[in-house]
Amino acid sequence: MQRISVLITSSPESLTACLDAVAFCRAAIDEGQSIDQIFFYQAGVYHANGLMDASANEVDLTKAWQSLATEHAIPLLVCVGAASKRGIVDAEQAEQAGLAQHNLFEPFKQVGLGEFFTLLHNSSKLVQF
Repeated sequence: MQRISVLITSSPESLTACLDAVAFCRAAIDEGQSIDQIFFYQAGVYHANGLMDASANEVDLTKAWQSLATEHAIPLLVCVGAASKRGIVDAEQAEQAGLAQHNLFEPFKQVGLGEFFTLLHNSSKLVQF
């Protein structure tokens, strides 16, 4: 059984790449592979913005990631540095910065790059979208 780490650097606007990423994860799980983590970095952190509103005729990628993570107990890890530069903050960061609200919701979790690399050491494969 392969253990896979998935790195998402594509923004939600790159819909084809993002749909491919979700489909890849589901296919890997169906084949008996293990997804150790899904790490959102650079423009990929926009997937974690819980205040983005998909139109009725669009795929809600944030919900797609949340469903995948909940169904299969996959950690959705968001680079804290990349996210905060793009205005994506969790409740703790919002409180510390005196912001009125936060826009990162569970199961997304903000972490540093160190946690990504720690989990990556346990993986046999890294796939980037």
